Amino acid sequence: MNLKAIFYFLGKLNLLIVFFSIINLIYCLYFNFNLNIHVYLITLIFSLIFFYLSKRIKSNEENLKSYNLISLAILGWIILPAIISIPFWLGGYENFLNSYFETLSGFTSFGASVFIDKLNFLDSPLLLWRASTQLMGAIFFVITIILILGNKEINLYPIKFIMKKKETVYFSINFENIFNNTCYAFVILFLISLFFLNFTDLRILDKFTLSLTIISTGGFFISDLVLSNSDKLVISFLLILSSLNIFLILGLFKINNTYTFFEDRYFLLAYIFFFITLVFFTNNIHYSDLLILLSSSISNSGLNLSDSDSDNFVFILISASFLGGCLISSTSGFKVSRILIIFNKIYSELIKLLTPSAVINSTIFKSNEKIKSKDFYSCSLLLFFYILMFVIYSFILTLENIKFEDSFLTAILLTFNTLPSNIFVSEDIDFTNFSNLTIIFTCIMLILSKVTPLSIIALVKYRFLK
Repeated sequence: MNLKAIFYFLGKLNLLIVFFSIINLIYCLYFNFNLNIHVYLITLIFSLIFFYLSKRIKSNEENLKSYNLISLAILGWIILPAIISIPFWLGGYENFLNSYFETLSGFTSFGASVFIDKLNFLDSPLLLWRASTQLMGAIFFVITIILILGNKEINLYPIKFIMKKKETVYFSINFENIFNNTCYAFVILFLISLFFLNFTDLRILDKFTLSLTIISTGGFFISDLVLSNSDKLVISFLLILSSLNIFLILGLFKINNTYTFFEDRYFLLAYIFFFITLVFFTNNIHYSDLLILLSSSISNSGLNLSDSDSDNFVFILISASFLGGCLISSTSGFKVSRILIIFNKIYSELIKLLTPSAVINSTIFKSNEKIKSKDFYSCSLLLFFYILMFVIYSFILTLENIKFEDSFLTAILLTFNTLPSNIFVSEDIDFTNFSNLTIIFTCIMLILSKVTPLSIIALVKYRFLK
């Protein structure tokens, strides 16, 4: 295994932590938050040392085989949150395990918090740092989707069906370009979000942190927000924008023209279908509340920004969360592309049985790539493992004296990195009271939900069976 090259690229990704550490230090100095300012300085120094050492290591970074790439993704989800958790831990806010869970929850955009009962007592720099963990995780997630999980050989994300041109052979050649373009896209999305939130009556800090939460489709929030109907419409629009292909923004600005956007159209059609279904099955709920509940669900955010009762249509919202956003976005979910691949393959086989001589269009999104058997098997097997994750984690949660219905729904939502708020469950799940063993298991499940269980199988396959 090329550990030197893995360490080298983790060092480059670590620049995200360097950047946000500097932002927090500037914030502390400008607004005179001198308490615990040293924890951001320590984080900055540690990150810079990590980056410096990674640059000093001489390695053949072009020689990264598939199992090296999968290892890079898995180690990234483990190591980077550990560094980001330093302010929570050394600041004395929580012990290391809870600090790591809080960070990983933000980094994976899950949004569950051990600070739920003391959010109003946390200082502003920590709230800003907490919100920033979501964006760092979103950028890392998009990069791993494109360069690792969507790699044609690994093929865990079927992004080949939305690409206009073939990918470059070497990971290292693509890395700089993808890293820069992903950062550009999120910066533009952040500015758009901040611009529209300026039309709301929120506080400046709330606007800033909510923008970070929205563009990363995360679940962290500062406090109970009082929103008008127009505010809900604005936030709903921004959540949907953040669920589309992140490079759609760059495509509109003619910065990047690598991807087609037929998938985005299917996603928007699915969103309209869910909304019409909600309207049909609900009464006396304002359309702005329906929009924000649906947008929060399908974007895998899970934030409850509505006062309306969703008990009567929670299945529809869970289904929207299961679908998730587009392939190249910070959202989770099973994805509309995988559903189309499965149905296309089943339809093709049925047509072959009925009309053997029929010519079948075995592709999606008008792509030149044909759906192969391995694409179908990958999507089907992933669905099986997701169901297995539901069952295992719901069993673990029942040991924490959570009733079965809530534990099962929470397991589904965690698998798709959606906050188990009272949109979906009868009462908010309090992770603060979980045992250390359950917290550790939850962290493992969060990492698996991002790299997918199939990546572990692929790692074994490419490392030991080839």
